[in-house]
This record gives sequence, C-alpha cells and structure tokens, in this order.
Amino acid sequence: MNIQHYYTINKQSPVPLYFQIKETMIALIKNNTYKISEKLPTELEFCEALDISRPTIRQAFQALEKEGYIERKKAKGTFVTSPKVDGFFFQKLNSFNEEMRQLHLTPSTKVLKQEIIEADEVLADSLQIKIHNKVLHLQRLRYANEEIMVYVNTYVPISYAPSLLEYDFSKTDASLYEVFRINNTPIAYVDRVVEALNAPSHLAKLLEIKKNDAIYSITTQAYNEQGIIQEYSIAHYRGDRNKFSLRLLQK
Repeated sequence: MNIQHYYTINKQSPVPLYFQIKETMIALIKNNTYKISEKLPTELEFCEALDISRPTIRQAFQALEKEGYIERKKAKGTFVTSPKVDGFFFQKLNSFNEEMRQLHLTPSTKVLKQEIIEADEVLADSLQIKIHNKVLHLQRLRYANEEIMVYVNTYVPISYAPSLLEYDFSKTDASLYEVFRINNTPIAYVDRVVEALNAPSHLAKLLEIKKNDAIYSITTQAYNEQGIIQEYSIAHYRGDRNKFSLRLLQK
C-alpha cells in the first residue's frame, strides 16, 4: 500500500498528529481498504512515508490497539482485527437483536435447543418455583455480522408464556421480552451478575475460540411488575469480541 496516497496529515492543524493518523486508519479499516487479519506497514515505514517521528506513530498504534482495531504480535508485526462490540447490557433493557442493530450490526440466532424440562433443585431455586415445575429451556448461539458473540441458556416457567415452545426464536426479529409483553407479562427489571472466566473446552468449541480464552459469564434474573422471576439465563460472551459500558449516577 502507498501510505502517502491514503494519509493526508496536516502538520499545521491543532489536531494532534497521532490522532489524525489513528482516525484515518480507522476509516480505512471500516471501508475495507485494510482488511481484517491484514498485516499493516511497520512503524518505521509510516515514519518514512509521512515524515513523522516514531513516538507519534507509536502513540497512534497504541490508541488503535486499545480500541481493538489492531493487534501487535511479537516478532510477526501488526495486524488489523475486529473492534469489540460495546454493549449496554448493564444500562438498559434491550433485546440482543435491538442492541446489535443500534450498533449497526446485523444480528442472527441459531437455536440449539427449545424444549420443556422439569426444574431440578438448582433451577427451582434460581426461578423461585417448585422442583419438577415445567420450564422452557432455550439454548441459543447469538451472532453479529455472522460472527458468534454469545452462547446463552434461558429458562422460563412455561406458565408465563405457554406459546413459547412454538415460537420461532431463529427469526431476525425474535425477542423473548417482546413475547412477554404480548402476553401481558412484561419484564420490569433484572438482576445481573458478571464473572470473568477462562473458557473450558465445551464453551470454547461452541464460541469458536481457544480453550482458556477469556469469556464473560453473565447470569440474569428478570422480574415482572409483581416482583416474580420470569426468566433465568446464563450467557457466555466472547471476551475478545465484547465489552460492556456502565454509567454510575451520584444521587
């Protein structure tokens, strides 16, 4: 690639040089000039082509790496990578599909299981129901732009939405919370617990990552307006493709 052809650097601008380089590179990644997994020119090649100091180039690379656009591999070079999906899972109640669309990504779902089971002791405690009560077990892989983001097991007492067993959760507009709303049992609030884990073999295989890669395990209990648990789920998010934003308010 002819670096000078793609990078227009204004040394008289009040905008820092490293930031100009960083933003240009992000634009080139987004328009697919730089492709995912492509090896980038070296810092020295950027320095010579743009007549800019190496610390400035290094600062641009560091910022790009922090934001997830590039990955530097020792003795191999610098490569383009996919930035992490920045989810607002802990700020507002959105379906996965809604959240991906807001991030300008195309969501899709693969349903692995959709079955009625009897609650064991652990599941009964998590849903605050009796042992052996009927529960819908929904097991899914969720994708963004055809890349696996999360593997999730969802459990719903079937009494809250008897039609769930026939509902097609592979549809692009499918939403469990929308089904609850239609059945006049909307979700009012949720409790979520996040834990960082190293992926065991079975999860690594499902998420298409390596064993012991970092993942987020997020447990959710969703309550209706009467304070009754209507959904219990355990989701495992790929650590290399997801991050979550929080907003804390001082009252």
